[in-house]
Amino acid sequence: MFMKQKFVATLAAFAILGAAVAGPAGAAEEAKAAANGHTYPSIEKTSADTPKQYKMSPEFQAQIKKLPPEFIQQFKKMTSKHTRYSEDATARQVMMELLSDVQCTTAGLMVENGEMAADCAVRASRHRWPKGHLMAYVKLEQINVDSLATLPKINAQVEGGLERVAEMALKKDFVSAGAEMGKVLSGCSSCHNLFRFGKGDSPYIVE
Repeated sequence: MFMKQKFVATLAAFAILGAAVAGPAGAAEEAKAAANGHTYPSIEKTSADTPKQYKMSPEFQAQIKKLPPEFIQQFKKMTSKHTRYSEDATARQVMMELLSDVQCTTAGLMVENGEMAADCAVRASRHRWPKGHLMAYVKLEQINVDSLATLPKINAQVEGGLERVAEMALKKDFVSAGAEMGKVLSGCSSCHNLFRFGKGDSPYIVE
């Protein structure tokens, strides 16, 4: 019992010391954040600002070249808000990050924590871009206008829906946010009924 009490007392001492040491710096950061205003999401810097260029296989390049220029422009516009580029994560790993943020959003809504829900929802809507490009993990036979034509609608339902969830959560309209979250999950299901990512790196990245 004495050893347990001593251990708890030691932890308390470390906590107090940590607060005393970190206090001034933390206050300065809070003042800086207040001056700049809140920005969502509040995430650490873990990705590159620009995508690393990889050499892609001839068959992949041939499929991309078959896509009409207007479709390429639409796709670029649709994905322009994704500004975190990974040099390591595969598409499946990025999907797991997205799943984690979606679960975080749902948890925030369940306990009516609007800031938590909004933070996670916006981070999910602007998820990290996998190594090589998301398209590099799509099957070759699906890289065509017919297969990809549904993406803008799905993207509006999922990523657009997450942004709407964030807005509703910050307004504490949790009933509407929950209903919108249901539409988001339906969009996720529709997407994965069409596209499935395999394990590991894209087979079309030559390096």
